[in-house]
Amino acid sequence: MIHLVCPNPAIDRTLLVDGFAKSIPNRPYEVKEFPGGKGFNVAYAIGFEEPKTDFCVHTIAGGRNGEYLGELANANKVPVKFTKIDSNTRVCNIIMDTKNKQTYPIYENSFNLNKNLLVEYTSSLKKSIAPEDYIVFSGSLMKGMPSDYIANFIEEFREQNVKIFVDTSGEALKKAYFSKPYAIKINDEEILDIFPDAKFDSIKNYAEFLGSDKINDIPVFIITLGEKGVIAKIGDQILAVEAARVDAKNPIACGDFFLGGLVKNLATGQSAETILKKATSYSTANVLSWYPELTKEAINDVFSSLKVTHF
Repeated sequence: MIHLVCPNPAIDRTLLVDGFAKSIPNRPYEVKEFPGGKGFNVAYAIGFEEPKTDFCVHTIAGGRNGEYLGELANANKVPVKFTKIDSNTRVCNIIMDTKNKQTYPIYENSFNLNKNLLVEYTSSLKKSIAPEDYIVFSGSLMKGMPSDYIANFIEEFREQNVKIFVDTSGEALKKAYFSKPYAIKINDEEILDIFPDAKFDSIKNYAEFLGSDKINDIPVFIITLGEKGVIAKIGDQILAVEAARVDAKNPIACGDFFLGGLVKNLATGQSAETILKKATSYSTANVLSWYPELTKEAINDVFSSLKVTHF
């Protein structure tokens, strides 16, 4: 089972407009709503195609919007375990000016995650975890979570061989790194949160770092490099994938789709090269859509175009 930690969800409402202008009514020509939050975006990638694997989003929601969030999750075939609250779940509007290729995200503030609610949510999550499961932490910790929240999970579930994926930044990333999770996925800026004095001037520098003793105890270490692609250590292999250049529509969730492809293909036992190529294909294919969606045609086109280098 793959457990996706998503305490701060939203209803993501994407509105497509043909030119966005001030002081006049802007009428969208298309509107779609999805369960939002990084955990849900990761879930879309995990559940998209064969081979299937069990997964669940653990979230906190309430009010009429919380009920609607559940309906949207069910419609998108995303299993969810809710911690219920009285506050109405937020709505986030993403206005996409498709004529000028501009994005206007308008995100509502969230509920207050107090100590008692955090204890309730954490307890529910932990009760769902079995030995050999996977836990995915994606994005910044929600306000109200201590910086050692992820690190504590790593320590508590180590003996049960629970594989924890970390995709975060700042102090939470540093503490998770020193606790040695199963997998870390970060970008070329976030890596400096852990190694502020490191110099990465080339792909070769990254490859040398991935082969160093600094990450011997972390089986999977992924560094995304923007338009340059991604370089990774997966098991005993170090490899890079050069991303295909595409005309991006909506890049908002591309990192989450990468993470979903990574986790799913690791969990289903694919080869290191397939894992990295699939994750990159999901990420790239997603930016070709205005919405958090994928198509098999786009994935296959990207997958066949990727260049892989082994170190």
